[in-house]
Amino acid sequence: MVRALQCLSWRTLEYERNEIMKAQAEKNIGTFLASYRIGTEAIGGVTFTIHLVVNAPEQTLSGTGTIFQPISPPLDISTERRGDFTYIATMKDTHILVVLTGYPSAKWPPHGGIGPVLLPNVHLRMVLSDNWERGTANYEYVQDGEWVKHESVPVVAIRGEAISASA
Repeated sequence: MVRALQCLSWRTLEYERNEIMKAQAEKNIGTFLASYRIGTEAIGGVTFTIHLVVNAPEQTLSGTGTIFQPISPPLDISTERRGDFTYIATMKDTHILVVLTGYPSAKWPPHGGIGPVLLPNVHLRMVLSDNWERGTANYEYVQDGEWVKHESVPVVAIRGEAISASA
């Protein structure tokens, strides 16, 4: 009798686990593109534009980014980024934490063998709303050998015409 109850409860737990995993998989199906502008609307301010491919089932991201500031001399840092994301749930809301590390773009010839070791030039952490539309970012980049930090910077998703204008 006890053995039968243990077997029944094990099957119930297994069924519930499978249902939870199925619901998560349905929620995270597919790959999509996401582009963001990180910065304020201040004239002459630093603007960080990123274009990402989001692999929802694996919760990974990759893409490119540019940090630009129209001053003399202009700040213009290009980076190829990789990272991951996770959902953060509070009692009130659900948010998405995106963590990315960027590396300088390296043009390496095909069949050129093992490339150079590239050190990161950008670190980015974004907390986005659950619809991926807006949020806040903390990021840092290397400029003249020193890390420059920006904290609590607004993030807004960009689409369509705005993407081609920022590329």
